Amino acid sequence: MKTRESFVPVYFQLAEDLKEKILAGELKPGDALPSETQLGEQYGISKMTVRNGLRLLAQEGLIESFRGKGSFVAHPNLSELILNLAEHGSENPQDYDSRLLAINVIAAEDGVALRLQIKPGTKLIQFRRLLLIEGEPVAVENRYLTYQRGQPLVEQEIKYADFPEAVARHTGIITEGNQVTISAVSLHQAEAELLEASSGIPALKVEQLVYGRQNTPLGLSIMICHGEKYHLIASTRSFFG
Repeated sequence: MKTRESFVPVYFQLAEDLKEKILAGELKPGDALPSETQLGEQYGISKMTVRNGLRLLAQEGLIESFRGKGSFVAHPNLSELILNLAEHGSENPQDYDSRLLAINVIAAEDGVALRLQIKPGTKLIQFRRLLLIEGEPVAVENRYLTYQRGQPLVEQEIKYADFPEAVARHTGIITEGNQVTISAVSLHQAEAELLEASSGIPALKVEQLVYGRQNTPLGLSIMICHGEKYHLIASTRSFFG
């Protein structure tokens, strides 16, 4: 595992180390993981840090934990579809680019406030960006994050990071869930101009709501995608595929 001097959180390093062993087949489905105490001693970290690392593995479906019994490598669930939003509709991630259009401090409108479980008018930071594949605009995205006075904004990280990662970096809170809602809409004039398309044509609306502990909303992304240029592909895979 990497040293404590690394900028990567220690619990994340633990999760990545165990994940590598699972994917390499060193730990097989049904195998018991060492106890929290044993992992803490092995890696020189606290039980709380171990629990945070195991929580990440559980979120990925790699392990299952049972009270009083411990944690075990999970059996792959091939009936579960995986929708990879990180690929941004491109078969080759290298073709993807992002253009930051604006950063504004705004008052939360009713719809956004409802999704984030905050009062209308609460201050938010809005990042508006254009997504391109091979230089062609394919989607417009609005990202809404909580406003925190005096907190520096790392524009490049927010611009390029996948949304759950951007939320975690901005808030400093461990994200524990990501709810995605996909619906069919028509392009409005402002979005159509940015996407170099005609208004009223079919489009996809992809909303991501990122949660922290106790299902507390931390950030909201609303992306309007060109219906003919942007594709979302879901697949199933085992841990080892």
